[in-house]
Amino acid sequence: MKVRIPSGAKSGSRLKIKGKGPSSSLSGQRGDLYLNIELQPHPFFKFQGDNLVAEIPITPEEAVLGAEIQVPTPDGKVAMKIPPGVDSGQSLRLKGKGWWKPSMQRTDLMLTLKIVTPKDINEVEQEYYQKLRQASNFNPRQKLDNIKL
Repeated sequence: MKVRIPSGAKSGSRLKIKGKGPSSSLSGQRGDLYLNIELQPHPFFKFQGDNLVAEIPITPEEAVLGAEIQVPTPDGKVAMKIPPGVDSGQSLRLKGKGWWKPSMQRTDLMLTLKIVTPKDINEVEQEYYQKLRQASNFNPRQKLDNIKL
């Protein structure tokens, strides 16, 4: 039997197929067949409620200065602007770029930013990071100075 899975179906959805279940011993009529839908997990996209979520790696420079990057969506890549000064763990929303609802409307795609630092840098990069460290007075742990037990 072929079954059409409706748009917006996700794990835990239940599909009713009228008249394709077992026959009743009393009336002889066939009942309904219920299918429980289970989707295979996707390696990148996850569900959070109705929305899709994903983690996007960005560079320290993109986090500080902002950038426009290409990000995957269920329909292909789209441009997304990263505002300057974002933090790792911050989420940005792509409205209407998530999963289909049964009403044929799209949910949102929530992208969590993860700042990824380079592991192997060349001499020029090393020099610039050293200069940046010397020139900067930013202290992300300043609020920790007054913490006591």
